[in-house]
Amino acid sequence: MGAPARPRLRTCTPICTILPTRRRQLRPYGPGNGPRRHTTKALVIGAGPVGTFTAIGLARRGHDVTVIDRDPGPATDGAWRRTGVMQGDSPHAWRGQVVRAMVEEMPDVVERLRAEGARLGEMPGMPGLVTAMFARRPLVERVLRETAQAEPRVRWRTGHAECLLLEDGRARGAVVDDDPVWADLVVVATGRGSHLGDELRGPVEGGTCGTSYVFATYRTREHAAAYDAPFPSFVTGPDYASLVMPADNRTHHVLLICPSDAEELAVLRTEDGFRRAVAAVPHTAPWSDVDTHEPITRVQVGSNLTNTYRLQGPALGLPPARGLYFLGDSVCTLNPANGRSLALHVPHAKVLLDHVEDDATDLSLLLDQWAEEHIRPWWADHVLTDGSLLRRFHGEPLSVDEPLPSDVILAAGAVRPEWMPVIGPCAGMHAGPAILDQLREPVAQLLRDGWEPPVEGPRRAALVAETRSALATAQ
Repeated sequence: MGAPARPRLRTCTPICTILPTRRRQLRPYGPGNGPRRHTTKALVIGAGPVGTFTAIGLARRGHDVTVIDRDPGPATDGAWRRTGVMQGDSPHAWRGQVVRAMVEEMPDVVERLRAEGARLGEMPGMPGLVTAMFARRPLVERVLRETAQAEPRVRWRTGHAECLLLEDGRARGAVVDDDPVWADLVVVATGRGSHLGDELRGPVEGGTCGTSYVFATYRTREHAAAYDAPFPSFVTGPDYASLVMPADNRTHHVLLICPSDAEELAVLRTEDGFRRAVAAVPHTAPWSDVDTHEPITRVQVGSNLTNTYRLQGPALGLPPARGLYFLGDSVCTLNPANGRSLALHVPHAKVLLDHVEDDATDLSLLLDQWAEEHIRPWWADHVLTDGSLLRRFHGEPLSVDEPLPSDVILAAGAVRPEWMPVIGPCAGMHAGPAILDQLREPVAQLLRDGWEPPVEGPRRAALVAETRSALATAQ
């Protein structure tokens, strides 16, 4: 007779054992390819950039990995509309922190991306200091997915993870399309809309950021110069903001950010409305001129944007279950306009890879410790800054009697270049937002003396007035 079938458990119960609150020492940042004690069956749920990065890293450490994702992958003609991923085509920042982690873990991925058109931006005057990798998300995801699927220890399965499986407070896998998939280690790297494992964790901090964005992607025509700056260009307007983001193979994204309740959004999200609006904004006009830059996507909208933060388990020091770890958007979501999420999520996944052989409970605490030190401060900065920016978009004046948002402090560097040794590291995320605290009072005094953060371009109402007039004339 064979061994009795393992029970199918659908009830997820939080662990209540209180863990010691000692702090763990992180291992040196490196590929962590040393000898392993044993082979683990790992389950990675969610095959976005963070989940796939983690799956490759686990497999190359000798673990057998099953990846679960709802998306079957690109079509035979190469077209790929990511299932359930609202931001699948939107601009993405692959900051230097992401590139560094990839070079440490999988340099072959970086080399292949570069061979297929991705570009590494370097800080002017500082060769070798990579500011970012510029590539559209579908290119990065395709190369990561193909690399993972070529790994002999990776098994790829298309499906929906319905719930997690636990036995005696330990993760044992997940139910995928009504079928149990067993594992010794479970990583949840699902997207913004997932609720997998919610019952094991504490409350979500934060919420909506109140803005939406409208964007399109362009390819520079052969006779024109492509957007090849070493970093994106972000400009604040009187009641909106704009972004030009370089990408791969002579492509770039043009994006407008508005309050989600702005009535003008209905016009800006139309093809004609968007084209006319970006042509009227001095910042975006040169990069949306169809004579030099061909639109290669339809106009798309990113909405329901949030700034949220969550610990691994029900509280700091309480794991959700032994052998169960949360990464990526399941830990933190940020307004994507600043491109900071992946610069936090990928290094967080790197921590898991470098310590995967640690005690399961200790590793959960370590992930929380790292997040508290490196992710929470940026989340808090987004809550403060996005809240202030939204109020300014709605016409409220900036108050020096309230904590100054980081975007105002960064803007002050244009008139106080001596502050750049503080501002620069924060802008590049080489130092946390706390480094700006020393400038909050000097910038407040600058505001009292009459300086105002610069704004460029016409107001939202003016952006859509010409479109409405043109449409009325055409009718």
